[in-house]
Amino acid sequence: MTLALIAVTSLFLLVATLPIYGAVLVAPFILGLFLLALVGVLGDVSDRTVRRENRDLDPTAWRNGS
Repeated sequence: MTLALIAVTSLFLLVATLPIYGAVLVAPFILGLFLLALVGVLGDVSDRTVRRENRDLDPTAWRNGS
């Protein structure tokens, strides 16, 4: 949750500071902070694509003789 807040805040700061003269010097640091926080958020997402075998809910069990 904290990394997501950092990512959103840094992206907002990046967009808000770009119209300011001289913000080009600060923008790479804010962009780097955003990218690091984004990697942290995406790394924390659990992988729910792995299918687990559950014999009780197997619809083909009657064909397999199980």
